Amino acid sequence: GGFLIWSLRPIILPVIIGTLAAYICFPLLKLFTRAGVPRGAGILLLFGSFFIVIILIANQVGSLIPDEREQLILKTRFQYKLNERYRNIMGLDENGEGGNILYRYFSADFDSFLNSVNAFIRLDHEERGKFLKYLDGYNNQPPIPLKYYEYYHRNLDTNHEDTEEKTAGDVAGKTVEKEAGKEESHFSVVMGAFKLWIIMPFVFLFLLLDNGEIKRFFVSLVPNRYFEVSLAVFDKVDKAIGNYLRGILTECSLVGLSYMVLFTVIGFEFKMAVMIGLAAGMATAIPILGFGIAFVLGSSYALIAESASSIIPFIAPNNLIIAVAVVVLMVMVLDNGVFQPVVVGGAVSLHPLVVFIGIMGGSMLFGFAGLILAIPTIVVVKEIVSTLFRELKDYYLI
Repeated sequence: GGFLIWSLRPIILPVIIGTLAAYICFPLLKLFTRAGVPRGAGILLLFGSFFIVIILIANQVGSLIPDEREQLILKTRFQYKLNERYRNIMGLDENGEGGNILYRYFSADFDSFLNSVNAFIRLDHEERGKFLKYLDGYNNQPPIPLKYYEYYHRNLDTNHEDTEEKTAGDVAGKTVEKEAGKEESHFSVVMGAFKLWIIMPFVFLFLLLDNGEIKRFFVSLVPNRYFEVSLAVFDKVDKAIGNYLRGILTECSLVGLSYMVLFTVIGFEFKMAVMIGLAAGMATAIPILGFGIAFVLGSSYALIAESASSIIPFIAPNNLIIAVAVVVLMVMVLDNGVFQPVVVGGAVSLHPLVVFIGIMGGSMLFGFAGLILAIPTIVVVKEIVSTLFRELKDYYLI
């Protein structure tokens, strides 16, 4: 069984997400039934709504993700602004001369760290070639503004590249042919993802169609002596999972919406505010990670911001990163003081150490899927063990 689960681990995440979505929709199905809507019609309505929501979310997320041209511009801007801010903080001139007392004592460590960051984010030969192609307009895209071309050349100087390396990048920019192998690779990746994730809506549908058969099957495996105990455990675990999932979904939505509104207020572009809000909101399902992602992404954007159209008059590009820290702190206070107690108050509570170890262990064993599913799994196991132990004592079986 363990080998089978490990072999089929690529489909675990789509199956689990389809299962979680069905759990979230079970109360809606019961509400439709109580309102007189036939069960089949309610299932059809929920399945159609689920499909439409998935398509809309995928479409919106796809439109928010930067395309190849925007990614090249963002990397160029980020590297240029990072080095510019570094020179300003350390008191260096344009040629890297001078420096304040902090730089004089720790220059070796700071320069080494900055060089490693530059090596990670700088454009490679292929990316520089693509940047130069997009500079004059390529693939029906508008030309890249000349200001970013100046950033591009300053970054080459920052990378300490010689004339031959720069020429290699320029020569690569004159090539406009696409490699057929890469197109096939991209197509195969898309088709592979489609074949995996097409499982998700069918899992959602089959679980809604299930009218207790799965529960009856597992209960039938239990000896008669433990029949009532098993029913109690099933019932309480079912309620715990449902409460937890619906609470976490609401909390993530509220946190993401808060980030979108507050980042827009302090002057972020609406597209960037929505993208950061979505990423941070989804990551809120993993404790602490959502706030970290919001701060890292928000600070990265504040670093490259050319202007800040904030409705708060004293916020400018120079102090935008401080505003980002304030926004993250405000959302953290809202989440801990309002969202979690009110929305997730009925869910199972976990000790922070259990959460930390669970997240680390899940990510080590199953990667990203383990990172996402660690906390729900711990909640289910805890509720099963505590309920089973309590019911066995109540029925004098132990």
